[in-house]
Amino acid sequence: MITSNINSTIASLQSSDNNKSGTTIESFLSNLKINNKNNEDTKSIKTDALTFENIKGITLEEIDTLFKDEDKAMAKNLRIATLFSNDDYLSKALFNTVLGQPFNLGFSYLSDRYEDKNVFLNSSTSTFSDLFHSSVISRNTDKNSTDVISQDKLDEILTKVNSFNFLSVLTSTSKDKYDKYKDEDNEYSFLYSDINLQYEQLKYKYEELDNINKNIIKQF
Repeated sequence: MITSNINSTIASLQSSDNNKSGTTIESFLSNLKINNKNNEDTKSIKTDALTFENIKGITLEEIDTLFKDEDKAMAKNLRIATLFSNDDYLSKALFNTVLGQPFNLGFSYLSDRYEDKNVFLNSSTSTFSDLFHSSVISRNTDKNSTDVISQDKLDEILTKVNSFNFLSVLTSTSKDKYDKYKDEDNEYSFLYSDINLQYEQLKYKYEELDNINKNIIKQF
């Protein structure tokens, strides 16, 4: 199961004098504090509903209390989906995708997105394509719902710059790779095509949520 140790992450960040993303970290910690305060204010109204509004900010203790069996496992994964980005639309787009799939597929999809984001945030322009290829190769192995995303890796991803740009980069890179290998005997070409479609879907869901908000604002 995907887990996250937010408290240890905050402590680590606060004790680091060499962090180069001071503004981002302060923003990240500020959001966490606001979420924690909101959690305290709304703790009594959390339910067993698998909705973005209910899952965002819910504690693991509340999940263990309110949810049963497979819903409990799904709720924990969805809770991680809400931490994917500071952008609520992007987090909700990922949340809706994970929610709309059977648990095992939802887990695989979520872990793939985190791996892709980790590759993007840890690469340079010259190495990104090769690193992404390694990530694609790793998808050829089976994943189980009991698999665990490394705590260090998850904490590292969650505390790095939240960016929408990586979606565009992953979409274009996967398409370029597919176009390059589609006429060759390459066993990974179909994966690049699949990844491209997944990111196109995520961007579409993001834009759909953004447009809904814009239309609501126009009414005032």
